[in-house]
Amino acid sequence: MANRETMIAWLNDAYAMENSLIHTLEQRIKEAEGHPQIQARDEQHLAETRRHAELVKGCVERLGSSTSALKTGMATVMGKVQGMSTAMAGDTLVKNCIGDYAAEQFEVASYTALIAGAQSLGDTETATICQQILSEDLAMAEWLAQNLPAVVQETLMAQTATAAR
Repeated sequence: MANRETMIAWLNDAYAMENSLIHTLEQRIKEAEGHPQIQARDEQHLAETRRHAELVKGCVERLGSSTSALKTGMATVMGKVQGMSTAMAGDTLVKNCIGDYAAEQFEVASYTALIAGAQSLGDTETATICQQILSEDLAMAEWLAQNLPAVVQETLMAQTATAAR
């Protein structure tokens, strides 16, 4: 029984994490105005993240529990703060890409742990759901890693152009 309760707590952590990222991504989309490729990928991942939250919530409920309002509430506040934290910087897109890459890696680690936990408990449904989420988070992390150099170069070129005026 204790292992099941631990798994539910971990799933609640993942649910809170996804809800936090929803708010962060909503802000990222606004900050990527004028960068349609970034905006489009963030919008796609926002839809994925909303679905991830619902999938994780379903896992918690299937295990006979409910999501933690306290964890979710705290994560929502943190997501809003994180989403606004780079808004005034001249290198917002670079900082956002770095922060988002770090967040995706954290998600990768979290879902890797959840998969192992679910498998240990014989919960193949949760393991399968977490594997699906993991695949999408790995794809987003890869996209960020591939696009970060171009974002850096664009930012530096814009700063150089501004300084030359």
